[in-house]
Amino acid sequence: MIGKKLGMTVKEVYLLLKDKGFLDGEEGNWSLTELGKQVGGQVTQKDNGEGGFCRRTWSVLSWDENIVNKLIKK
Repeated sequence: MIGKKLGMTVKEVYLLLKDKGFLDGEEGNWSLTELGKQVGGQVTQKDNGEGGFCRRTWSVLSWDENIVNKLIKK
């Protein structure tokens, strides 16, 4: 969604979020900064619903829709 509004790829959006101080880390291992949390970034844990050896979890980053305005202004 953010990429479509800004005309950018997902990778470019993540690098912009990092550049603006909202994310820390690198591709495949991003984390929210305190600033990212303040502007509405959230991390949600997802899993495949299976137990035992099949159990897989991953983190999903989501943003308040106003993040686009903050990326343009900041």
